[in-house]
Amino acid sequence: MAGAEPVLSVLMPARNAAGTVLAAVRSTLRAMPAEAELLVLDDASDDGTGELVRGVGDARVRVIRSDENVGIARGLTRLLGEARASVVARMDADDVCLPTRFRAQLAALDRGADLVFTTFGVIGAGMRLPALPVPFGPVAGRLALLLDCPYPHSTALARTETLRSLGGYRPSVAEDYDLWLRAAASGARIVRLGRAGVLLRVSAGQVTADPGYRSRLAADPLVAESYLALARELWGVDETPWLRELSFLRQGALTREGQGLLEPFVHRFIASLGEAAADGGIGAGERWYLSRRARQELGVRARRA
Repeated sequence: MAGAEPVLSVLMPARNAAGTVLAAVRSTLRAMPAEAELLVLDDASDDGTGELVRGVGDARVRVIRSDENVGIARGLTRLLGEARASVVARMDADDVCLPTRFRAQLAALDRGADLVFTTFGVIGAGMRLPALPVPFGPVAGRLALLLDCPYPHSTALARTETLRSLGGYRPSVAEDYDLWLRAAASGARIVRLGRAGVLLRVSAGQVTADPGYRSRLAADPLVAESYLALARELWGVDETPWLRELSFLRQGALTREGQGLLEPFVHRFIASLGEAAADGGIGAGERWYLSRRARQELGVRARRA
């Protein structure tokens, strides 16, 4: 690998991940092409995370040490700057990469995509369900982001220049969702493969499991700004009053006032799916899945718009 330009750079920030990082690293190395690199940011760990990774003994691994805790967004910005390949992918230090993941994603990139995600399985404690194996083409890939973030960070693979041209990661509560929204608003072709590429580890200690996570995300001005930019690009709107009523942001049950904000959005979203289907932009599976998901925002499964 020394001196050779890799075809893929995998970015893995890790902080105090000694219990899981070896499974993440080894599974990633098994799935990576021979001409690839794995960049691991040891983010001021004090549990030997960096030493464990160095001990793997694979020339494709490069450990970058930060003596201060910089967090996910700053850490990923550093790793993105260090990446030597024209394609980057993400892995978390507590997840497991499945063997055919990168081969399938790189093939999708060759077919013209800019960002390629996969569905996922789940390991560890908790009730989170794996994603249904429904692929998204570029039209559905952008529209889906108006409902929530269906693309876990660990499943991402993208053209390096696409992410760098957007300025990389920002210090948002959800730095990944913020970046995907900005990519979609810029016209990037976003697709999701129907096959699982990663096993996500669910644990009580994760940031998204924190009771205050939703309220912090709902108040995040960067996410609101990026969401509005995408809604403006797709629908020509100047405001998104329904945003805080979406279930992944909302605290508590949907109120009557919230329903009044959400209902027009859901109808418009489903109408957009119909228009895209009529133009041949989305298929029947995508339309069914996203229509069903949109109706769930109002607690209605059978309703037709």
